[in-house]
Amino acid sequence: MITSKFTQFLLLFLLMLMGCKPFLPPTPEEAHQNNIDYLKKQAFKYWDKRSSEGDAVMATFFLEKAHLLEPENLELALLLSRAYHFQAYYIETDQNKKDSLFINGATISMRILEQSPAFKQVYNDVNGDSMTKMIQSVAAVEKEYIDALYWWAANMGRYLSSKSVRERLDYRDLAESVMHRVLSLNPDYFYGGPYRYFGAFYARLPGVELKRSEEYFSQAIKSHPDYLGTYVLRARFLHTKAGDRDKFRQDLEYVMNADPALIPEVMPENLYEQKLAQMLLKQEDSFFK
Repeated sequence: MITSKFTQFLLLFLLMLMGCKPFLPPTPEEAHQNNIDYLKKQAFKYWDKRSSEGDAVMATFFLEKAHLLEPENLELALLLSRAYHFQAYYIETDQNKKDSLFINGATISMRILEQSPAFKQVYNDVNGDSMTKMIQSVAAVEKEYIDALYWWAANMGRYLSSKSVRERLDYRDLAESVMHRVLSLNPDYFYGGPYRYFGAFYARLPGVELKRSEEYFSQAIKSHPDYLGTYVLRARFLHTKAGDRDKFRQDLEYVMNADPALIPEVMPENLYEQKLAQMLLKQEDSFFK
């Protein structure tokens, strides 16, 4: 025992003489932060490779873990909301799982919106039921919350797209309020996202003239012609409802022959849109009976 202690003392003494610090295990706080840093590094690494289905799923997995440990990190929360949307829309095939992912994404974004000082003030001041309060509150949030506005609407819109007309109508006013706020803050947000959203939104609502949908889609394409998702949505919802088979094919064939790398930041999304275009073309007869 004495020899062992002497040996330890001698080693420490030699390390000090050589200017080396002895190894000390990390504190609980340091270990916690190291874990968070690792999870975030993995999440961002896999997100950058999301053109692979497996990597996209792994990105969501690591983002969830990091978000649990650092829930106040808005960058992580917003990217997780977007990752849920990405996985549900492009990868997942089971409708129940898709719905769950979309709801998770919408829930995260709404929690962020509820932190807005303007949201809180309006919600507390306005009379009416909870939906009325929500509709007026989201219309007042500050510009720094535009990401949360958009990804709430994107997730909720995809979720509602497979639901009944009645359920879509129940959320119509709230969805319009949210995306009109994005439109007023930055109409070009996410490659013409507000225009694209309303193009699909009004094409699916009963009693709305298709010209309104067509104008929004045209504006989205004029704003960002290389974002391929706009053409896919226009073919899927506007051209099928109008019964225009030629335009349906034209949009989808354009997407399949386009260069997905013209907007490097969303090349993975463009690649998946090309797959969607190919799938919709195979289903053409079912849309035009």
